[in-house]
Amino acid sequence: MRRGVEIGLMGVLVGIVLSSREGRIWKEVGIRKQEFAAWAGVLSTTLVYHPLLILLHGDPLVPPRSLDPSPLLYPIVFPIMVALSMTQENTMSQNPYVVSNLILSLSSLPPTLIPRWDLRWILSLLPLAIPAHFHRQLNSKSNSDALSFLPPLHFVLSSVLSYLLHPSLTPTELRMIATALINLLIYASSPQAIILKAVLWGGGLGILILCEDVIKWNVNLARVPSHKLRRAGNAIISIGRWKKLTSLRAKGQASDSEGELLRIRSKASPSARPKFVSQKSFYASLTHEQARKRKLAYSLWVYGSVACVVMVALRPYIGKYALDGVDPFLWALGYLLCGQSWYQNLVDTIAPGSGYCVTEGAASAANLRLLIIGYWLVVLAMGISLVTAILAHIQVDTRRKVFHGMVVIMFLIPGVLDPAFTYLGLSLTLAVFLLLDTVRAGQLPPFSGKIAVFLQPFVDGRDLKGPVIVSHVFLLLGCAIGWWFTLASASTEEGDAWDWSGRHIDLAFVSGVVCVGLGDAAASLIGRRFGRTKWGWRGGKSIEGSLAFTLAVMIGLSVGRWWVGTETQTWTPVVWAKIATVGLWGSMVEAVVTGVNDNIVVPVGAWIVVRSLGL
Repeated sequence: MRRGVEIGLMGVLVGIVLSSREGRIWKEVGIRKQEFAAWAGVLSTTLVYHPLLILLHGDPLVPPRSLDPSPLLYPIVFPIMVALSMTQENTMSQNPYVVSNLILSLSSLPPTLIPRWDLRWILSLLPLAIPAHFHRQLNSKSNSDALSFLPPLHFVLSSVLSYLLHPSLTPTELRMIATALINLLIYASSPQAIILKAVLWGGGLGILILCEDVIKWNVNLARVPSHKLRRAGNAIISIGRWKKLTSLRAKGQASDSEGELLRIRSKASPSARPKFVSQKSFYASLTHEQARKRKLAYSLWVYGSVACVVMVALRPYIGKYALDGVDPFLWALGYLLCGQSWYQNLVDTIAPGSGYCVTEGAASAANLRLLIIGYWLVVLAMGISLVTAILAHIQVDTRRKVFHGMVVIMFLIPGVLDPAFTYLGLSLTLAVFLLLDTVRAGQLPPFSGKIAVFLQPFVDGRDLKGPVIVSHVFLLLGCAIGWWFTLASASTEEGDAWDWSGRHIDLAFVSGVVCVGLGDAAASLIGRRFGRTKWGWRGGKSIEGSLAFTLAVMIGLSVGRWWVGTETQTWTPVVWAKIATVGLWGSMVEAVVTGVNDNIVVPVGAWIVVRSLGL
């Protein structure tokens, strides 16, 4: 039943998208009917071939009871639906995002269906190859040579992400993230998107190349208990004793309790054990002073590498491609401080007539940004103080939901007042979160221990599955999706990309905050305390919690629509029906989804529904 409901919800989503915008999206599908036919042919053939192969071998075809449809739904369907939702209403020009996402959709097919990656590469390119075979003119914005390399790029990126993040993230989530990162890489055009691309791609690759081995060495060194550090020649630890230490650490009896929270697992075969023991023996042979110096050297290398990546790589790239040649640090000062008289006097003294402050309205906009930053700091301080004060009296889930409520207060109002600054703030916060978790997972002194202690009261079982604590990252991603998608679908030719004061704000930008901050929190809190009637499938979700999710999302969307609306805005029964549709769809997905984090799929789906319904 659960599988049928999940598949049905995806069918509802597809139907809403195809029927939206007065048939404009259906026309887009008609324009690209050969591409979609190739995509559907590959997908259906693959799904039929796998069970057919089992039958041909004479084996019984028995579907597992716990079959999860998520790998065949979200990485396959979501990219296409998001791409179609970005189709412009009043133009007949072809949507430039469709073909690439058809290719990425097929590239996301589970490896169990197509084990050979080169065959997946060939099949994924059929939506590109078949129209070319019939001599159809490709969109001028699409480069067929570049698009042909999307499948191997997706394969390599998914493999790297799996190596770094599995089992913290499921394979389905990893493929979705790989698709999103590739779209960001090839389509980032606004200054905010270019900054996000530079941070995630440039910063991520730079730190991975420079610091991966060093972080591994530091983790292995940190896992050696301090009382086992001894002088050279007296350091051989037997396999049995090492297993005993590991067992004690897992039970919380060893002094290195942070090691369990920060562990990076490796599935070593029996033949690899001598190497494992030898490596540990080397670290155990160090004296306390040698171990301390090594930890210090490893930490300095990582921190120095981060500073080098920022200053040598990211700084000139962002300045050239996102800020019209202005140094990012100087630009940031003007962006935030040009409303301050002392700063303007300083600029006039050093370089008269220059700086961001000379643009009309820049001073008042900068003052607003400072107020937003102060507002964020106050909300953070109050929220953390509240959680800390009642930490011992509430459950882990309730502690986490406090942060869900904080994101509504932090991002909903600032997102309306200054969408571009909110987009930038969310992007930079994501970069900071990822960097801090790298420090924590790498056990790099002097900050890793403090970060781990702060996060420990808020982690759940999934956060301990692998090297990454995913809860706060997914919370931020769920909130940011609405802004990122909305600004990506907006025209880049409508005035200043940093000034949205005169533009119409699409209500879809609030979808992530409303679903994650209000809906998810309401479903959890109400469902745990008052949920008596369970859904007819395993998972523990209650009908009462789903109703709370629906009501909370409806209230959030209504307030957001009223806030961004105009004097001529109407509230007809049709509008209320559309708002209820968003809430019901999101609550049902939150109740049935298992293979992916609901803080990701629900905001993405809600953004698609809100935009398709024209709210």
